[in-house]
Amino acid sequence: MKQSFKLPDQIFSKKSDATEVTSFRSRYGLRKVSIYTEDSENFKYGVTRRYRPKVLHIMMICITLIFSTMCSSCSSFSNTEKIPEKDKTVISVIRFKDRSIGTKQYEPWRMGLPDMIMESLSVVPSFRVISREYLINNVLEEQKFQLLGATDPDSAVEMGNMLNARYMVIGSFSVFNNNLHINAKVLSVKTGELRYQTSARGVLNSFYKLQNRIAVDITRGLQITLTKDAEKKVRSSYGTRVVNASLANYKGEEKVEKITMLKSAKKEVDTRKKIQKLKTEAKASFKQALKHDKNYEKAKKNLGKIMLGVPMTI
Repeated sequence: MKQSFKLPDQIFSKKSDATEVTSFRSRYGLRKVSIYTEDSENFKYGVTRRYRPKVLHIMMICITLIFSTMCSSCSSFSNTEKIPEKDKTVISVIRFKDRSIGTKQYEPWRMGLPDMIMESLSVVPSFRVISREYLINNVLEEQKFQLLGATDPDSAVEMGNMLNARYMVIGSFSVFNNNLHINAKVLSVKTGELRYQTSARGVLNSFYKLQNRIAVDITRGLQITLTKDAEKKVRSSYGTRVVNASLANYKGEEKVEKITMLKSAKKEVDTRKKIQKLKTEAKASFKQALKHDKNYEKAKKNLGKIMLGVPMTI
């Protein structure tokens, strides 16, 4: 006669076999398994309703996991929801001062570190970051080009007003005994007052981590919401990990900036010769950057654009 294992919600039909019963009981964490015949009240192993404490525990765990996954999905959706451009905080970073003593080797980072910090800040959904390229091509008039080399608070606020920015970041860095120290200050464009300041120090080869730390600190210091996912992206944002590759690339970008300003001036007779010379020097710098790091995408793009005569993102 056909026999069945009876559970609260359903009946699992099997042939009566002691080994299978034991296996079934172990699998579902049952204390006892009631086996009954379909036409009789006679039970081989005795009737019990005290079953599966393990099963109930497992069910609760599964329900908890499903609920957690649903909440996580909702949270993820909320965090990735697009923020309207008009609601974003406009920020930019001007050239840093190089306070290194006895060397000019790291001067390209006067432009480079602000650029890297801006790239990291642009990962934060709440920020709208204004680049130097936009400033040169769309905002500054020829007589204001000197502001590009400015590092003081007054010039930063003046540039901020031109950009309709809410905050401007100024800063400095120094390299000594193979250590890099970066300082950054956030100014309110509206009041000119210091809104927040931070610093980061570490070995020179960790420059990409230090500039990302500055970006994270600025975000938190301005009380801008930074999700775990966004922070992870900021901290993993970098173009290269090689010091000499970064320096060579930004040395080339400095040449490109000078080319842009010369093209806008259109006054000197020998401007064309100067531009050609700067292009040659810029190409050499970008090639040198790729020699140090062949996977440096920014240097690849810069080299390709200058060879094709395409305006570059600075």
